[in-house]
Amino acid sequence: MTNIKDVAKLAGVSITTVSMVLNNTENKISEPTRKKVLEAAQRLNYNANSYAKALASKKSNIIMAVVPDLSNPFFSELVKELSQFAEKSSYFLYIHNTNNKKIKREEFLSLLTNNFFAASLVVDRNVNTLDEKDIKNHKIIFLDEVDFNNKNIQIVTGNNEMGGYIGMEYLIKRGFRNIGILIGPRSTANSSRRLSGAIKAAMNYDIYIDQKNIIHGDYSYEEGYKAAKLFAKRNVDAIFSFADMSSYGLLNYFAESNIKIPEDISVISYDNLFLNKIVTPKLTSIDQNLRQIAEKSIEVADQLIKNNKSPEKILIEPQIIEAESVGFKK
Repeated sequence: MTNIKDVAKLAGVSITTVSMVLNNTENKISEPTRKKVLEAAQRLNYNANSYAKALASKKSNIIMAVVPDLSNPFFSELVKELSQFAEKSSYFLYIHNTNNKKIKREEFLSLLTNNFFAASLVVDRNVNTLDEKDIKNHKIIFLDEVDFNNKNIQIVTGNNEMGGYIGMEYLIKRGFRNIGILIGPRSTANSSRRLSGAIKAAMNYDIYIDQKNIIHGDYSYEEGYKAAKLFAKRNVDAIFSFADMSSYGLLNYFAESNIKIPEDISVISYDNLFLNKIVTPKLTSIDQNLRQIAEKSIEVADQLIKNNKSPEKILIEPQIIEAESVGFKK
């Protein structure tokens, strides 16, 4: 039986590239490459064979990854890791990019049912209308902390509360006291967990965090840029930002305002994206260990597909990657 590896080999590209082309996922793939993939799939009759097999058995080796925005480096990095581990386990990763749009329950269930996905990996808070039966029947695994009341669901994600704790502790141990916190959306569980951890660390060290120094954002560059103005007015000496994308906005505003990092304000961030090696100064950031999250997610998906294992909550331990954006309080 022809599989995606055969198509990739014939076209001379990676399995991820084949996935992107066949799923018509938004990505910067050149037209010549796209043509090579389609021609290889046609020559091998790949789609017909795979879909016929799925129709006959109502099963497939396809795992769907649901992400809100592939243009965000965090999600593109996660998808890259997921695709690598899916390939190692002989699964085909289908990427569904929601473009930050809300998904109705009926629409999402139709997507799952009509495509015979073996399991689904969801890292999109827009998918929040499913009930426990939906989640169990379709073998859905959440790669983000979600607040489903009284639901026995499978979660594989970073330990956000621990990340919040170690980030705040890091600043406190370097002598900072007037600390600003740039958090995520109010409805986001991972932001709430990080804030909980940060506040616990502050309380354990007998440090008071002024409520006015806690600013809501949406994990975007634009919100980071706006928040920087407020933090500058508040004269904070350090900032704990809950997303690297927001931190890039902070850095840009401070650079434009001749506020030096870390001499005038220190910044610790979250996610440890590859762009941190490019920006100036290089960001000290909390690494969620996306590779480990991806590996464990595919492993759990495989177990659910084969053994229908009982759901559990798996939290991956984060770590601080030190760089240039945090100094010491003089």
